[in-house]
Amino acid sequence: MPVYKAFILNKEISVNYEENEKIKLVEAIKSINSKLDSYNNHNGKISDNKMLCFLAIKLQAELFDIKEKKNKEINLEKKFTVSKSENIDLNDKIFKLREKNELLKKENDLINQELVNIKIQVDVILKLLKKTYEE
Repeated sequence: MPVYKAFILNKEISVNYEENEKIKLVEAIKSINSKLDSYNNHNGKISDNKMLCFLAIKLQAELFDIKEKKNKEINLEKKFTVSKSENIDLNDKIFKLREKNELLKKENDLINQELVNIKIQVDVILKLLKKTYEE
């Protein structure tokens, strides 16, 4: 396993790493050093251990934020999935209602046509009745 030598707080440390994780390790060390630089204005006033503790607390807080954001994202994805499912169900209902509406329109047209036929027959009967009474 290869060893990477890094400087943190002007102290050399050796870190074992997997070949495929070297880039991640280098970026992490750069990030730690840049965060430690934010405490650099306290040089001589704060011990290295306290600085590392502050950094650990800050990093843990950032991890909590990331975890909270991830949980919110998961909840939003669940809501999206539920909404998508409800949307599909509603679309199915709309489709079925449209089909039913078309059937009802056809039925209504048939009934109206029957009513027209009945009216014509009633008119014919009335004419015949009038003729018979007039005679």
